[in-house]
Amino acid sequence: MLEKKDPFSFFHLCFKIFEGQFGAFIQIMGILVLVLVFNFFVKSILFRLYTYYQSKQRIWGLSFVSALHKPLNYFVWIVAILASLDLVMSNLFSFHVKNLHLVLSVSAILAFGWFLLRWNTKFLHYTIESSKNSQTPQSISKLDLMSKLATIAIIFITLFLLMDATGRNMQTLIAFGGIGGLALAFASQQVISNFFGGLMVYTTKPFTIGEWVNLPERKIEGHIEEIGWYLTRIRNFEKRPIYVPNSVFTQSIVITPSRMSHERFHHTIGLRYNDIGVVKSVVDNIKLMLLKHPNIDQSVKIEVFFVNFGASSLDINVSAYMSVSSGVAFSVVRQDILIKIAAIIKESGAELATPTHIIELQGGGSLRSDFLNASLSPHD
Repeated sequence: MLEKKDPFSFFHLCFKIFEGQFGAFIQIMGILVLVLVFNFFVKSILFRLYTYYQSKQRIWGLSFVSALHKPLNYFVWIVAILASLDLVMSNLFSFHVKNLHLVLSVSAILAFGWFLLRWNTKFLHYTIESSKNSQTPQSISKLDLMSKLATIAIIFITLFLLMDATGRNMQTLIAFGGIGGLALAFASQQVISNFFGGLMVYTTKPFTIGEWVNLPERKIEGHIEEIGWYLTRIRNFEKRPIYVPNSVFTQSIVITPSRMSHERFHHTIGLRYNDIGVVKSVVDNIKLMLLKHPNIDQSVKIEVFFVNFGASSLDINVSAYMSVSSGVAFSVVRQDILIKIAAIIKESGAELATPTHIIELQGGGSLRSDFLNASLSPHD
């Protein structure tokens, strides 16, 4: 008659292996095999969860699963290595590794802090990606600020847990801060200044990531790519990165052209002195054209005036504003206005003036520079 197999015999054998009944070598090999099996199943489960959360676009779950694997894997291996080392030391030298529990506690806290930092980073990454796809529109600057504040909180939590695990108390930290704080403040004035400069940028929001800024005193202009703890990266119009210390923004004038409500069309037109009789007609027609132009904001004052008898022209000053919210590029509108002004001048029988210089000759005669240029032309 066949003997029935005990369903728990396999687990019973495993317990014997981990208890060391088959020797230290078999016990160590059993620990390593257990770690490999554990990591295999954890990796499989996390991969399935990652696929599920990705299909559902659940950022919290997706970032959690993505951040968990490495810290957990490393911590399990550290536990296995320390346990194996303790077994070797106890069997060969008849003593255990000192402060093994303290090392395991510190390892667990560091792994936990690493996991939280990775979770924070992954969450920011997936949220920005989702925002770019217009699934959950968010302010990138707000997300970046929240991520940085979360990083500070995680670092402090990890430090407090480490102090508690190692038997240190808050008085040690306070004493260290009192003794070394003054020296550290003197040694890191620039670091602190730039840190608070970045904090003020996040608080007052003179610009955000992606905006166009201009620092006229520093001759820096471009688009904001990143606002860091110490530096802000600006990409200029030649596509070169410029790294600006954050303290600069608290000491210099910052212009944010991307926040303009209007673009200004401002131009001075010069007519010939022979066209003095049609100046008023030209002025009135240009103003009428601007009042009817679909891209000019009629709520803002439009100014077209004959302003000056120039050296060689009758100067007409034109000023109008185009609303940025119209969605039309200012260069397109400016070109259209200039072409229409040229047409108005032509229809009035006038012409644009060209620079003219008069040369007095001995005997009372004179020559105009435009006449000289024509007489010296190589085509004659």
